[in-house]
Amino acid sequence: MMKVFRVFFAILAFVVFSDIHGQQLYKMYTDAEETFYDEKFGEALKQYQAIQEYDSSYEDIKYKIEICKLLSITQYEDMGPFNEYGEIMASRDKFYYYWQGRILMKEYEFEEAVESLRKFIKLPAKKSDIILEEARRWANWAINAKKFMDNPKYYEIHLLEKGINTKNAELSPVYFADNEELLFLSNRDESNPDQFQIYHTKHEGSRSWSEPEVIYNVGVFTRENSNIEVVAEDGRLFQFRTDKGGDLFYSEPTDTRTGWSIPREFDSKISSTHLSSHFFINEHEDRIIFAKNVGTKKDPNLDLFESIRNPETGDWSRPELFATTINSEYNEDSPYLSPDEMTLYFASDGHETMGGYDIFKSEYDPETFSWSEPENMGFPVNSPDDELHFKLNKDQMSGYFTSNRLHTIGDYDMFFFWEIHTIKIKGRVLDEETGEPITNARIFFRPVEYTDMYFFSHIDDEGQYEMMINADDVYKVEIKIDGTLEIIEMEDFEIHSTGGVSTTYLKDFSLKRNTD
Repeated sequence: MMKVFRVFFAILAFVVFSDIHGQQLYKMYTDAEETFYDEKFGEALKQYQAIQEYDSSYEDIKYKIEICKLLSITQYEDMGPFNEYGEIMASRDKFYYYWQGRILMKEYEFEEAVESLRKFIKLPAKKSDIILEEARRWANWAINAKKFMDNPKYYEIHLLEKGINTKNAELSPVYFADNEELLFLSNRDESNPDQFQIYHTKHEGSRSWSEPEVIYNVGVFTRENSNIEVVAEDGRLFQFRTDKGGDLFYSEPTDTRTGWSIPREFDSKISSTHLSSHFFINEHEDRIIFAKNVGTKKDPNLDLFESIRNPETGDWSRPELFATTINSEYNEDSPYLSPDEMTLYFASDGHETMGGYDIFKSEYDPETFSWSEPENMGFPVNSPDDELHFKLNKDQMSGYFTSNRLHTIGDYDMFFFWEIHTIKIKGRVLDEETGEPITNARIFFRPVEYTDMYFFSHIDDEGQYEMMINADDVYKVEIKIDGTLEIIEMEDFEIHSTGGVSTTYLKDFSLKRNTD
């Protein structure tokens, strides 16, 4: 992550350990610190815990363990132990408010995250320009996240069931509609967690899937090259291999037990494109878009490139940057092009992201031969964590993506999304005892199945509210008065669509104020 961190804590480690526990403990500590500041929090957690078993008397290590738990992919959510270190570490560790801001961001406490990060930025202690820029970037992400979550897009998302998703990583979901089959990559084989294999599962109606099975004859993958594509036009399953510096192979659906043939090379001429593993190939199989590292191995910077096949010679063009509007100073990855090739979807941790990688889309203008400025797909597709591998189904209104957001089962999990109907709802919120309107307040509708999502409206001086919400959902209704949460005591509230007919749903609420 940041060299200044490493130097600071290497000196601290020497002071703490050199005269007390000897070189072995010193080496364990410096290794853990390096892992921690490379932001490999899950790995650093194990290293710190090993040190704690050796000697549990150091508050610094206990404090780092709590940070690792809260920022790792384990989805640990108990901030209590970390908060207990506030009084001590706020004065001892100049990075305390930085870590607090990161943790609050992950917990979706955006306003508090911004406050903590700004405290860190304003501290008089000496800080590098790199860490200050990073803190400002996290603060901007928190501001964006609140904006997008306050104004959710009209999509519904569903975390695929346990058994499909596991505590391991599930990546690159592809729905093969002709077979009603979902293919994806996972490292769930406990005997080799660094190895990803292709799994397939059959749709069994509603939201149910068959037990996933490995497709053994199509090869294995690393996390870095875990990407597959199914071309709907001919049903071929594409994958990337490092042969000849980068080549595409494909399998075809068969009647065999595995359901797919042994991979064959797609086009021997394709190696000239210097293809990368994060690829997309179009329906006509004559256009490839891929993410390529234009930075260094230690400091990667992914940009999107494309290569097009000449129909007469079969040669592939020299890869060119996809578009200046698409590529930012940060990373662009996971490209997906709509079947009509007029809309590009991709992941980026640049542009107007709400944290980490978000899914963006850009429209092609055939008159100007240009791509529009990327538009964030918004919440709930995106979150303050990472979203990757966005792919649409044939209907172009639903599809799949992966995310490591809050409340997932483990590492990256697979989500299904679809566009939904919306309906206007309005009414009044009154004090149950006095009958007077509730004012200076906001009303929130939270879907019962996904409580991180919400729709809200300000309540005006006459107690009136009005908003658009997703139809066909069951909601919990909440009121915040002067920033204080007061939950309406009522049964779950359900609202249904009207078959595309424009209408307004009227609903008043009475609030029994808590006067204790």
